[in-house]
Amino acid sequence: MLHWGVAGAAIATVFSQAVSALLCLYYMFRKFGILKMEKGETALDRHYIKGLLDMGVPMGLQFSITAIGSIMLQSANNALGTSCVAAFTAGMRIKMFFMCPLESMGIAMATYCGQNYGAGKTERINMGLRASFFMVCLYCIFCFIVLHLFARHIIYLFVDVHEYEIIEKANQFIVTSCTYFIPLGLLCLLRYSIQGLGYSKLAMMSGVFEMVDRTAVSLFLVPILGYTGVCYGDPSAWFAADLFLIPAYLYVHKRLSRKRCYVQAS
Repeated sequence: MLHWGVAGAAIATVFSQAVSALLCLYYMFRKFGILKMEKGETALDRHYIKGLLDMGVPMGLQFSITAIGSIMLQSANNALGTSCVAAFTAGMRIKMFFMCPLESMGIAMATYCGQNYGAGKTERINMGLRASFFMVCLYCIFCFIVLHLFARHIIYLFVDVHEYEIIEKANQFIVTSCTYFIPLGLLCLLRYSIQGLGYSKLAMMSGVFEMVDRTAVSLFLVPILGYTGVCYGDPSAWFAADLFLIPAYLYVHKRLSRKRCYVQAS
């Protein structure tokens, strides 16, 4: 409406996020009295600052590291031509939309694990993880069916119906990605669970595995397979992260079990 172009898109993004943040603050302070700061609670505490930095900095670095791999993959795709760029952009938007519930399940597991760890009920963590993984699998099967049947129709929201090459390439990207959503769901659950249990540095390392894998795909697989290599960039990165996260979670769970046995014995 305002014809501000790229600047308008950037302003709209920041403005919408600001409105969302203000609404969240309003809801938090209105519904949850425990979150309202009382007199004397505004003083900084070095212990809490250190704990927050130990948790937050690795989490921030994890997203930055993962983004580096994604940039490398996108750069390799850009060299394949405008049709591949347009298809990749459309496919990525649709994929990100269907990924949102998987990220949400992961965030829920972070809270669930943190609460149960704090309450000393670590035996419930595996139960929650199994239940979450079951729900993730059901959702991934749903995505697999929907996107295999209707991906092209969804692509029409972003691409003109006469752009046959772009539609085919975007469909290839979406179908390839959704076929491997279960490893992605496992990645989200394990990564956020590990973060919720206080091992953010281990969770960050999974981002390193993703970055290395995407970089390797960009440098070695895309020159050989072309756009097909781009389509397998994300799934291969999810598998690489899972190869690290599965033993990492088992390590964390083993440590928690030892602590619980020690507390019970004492």
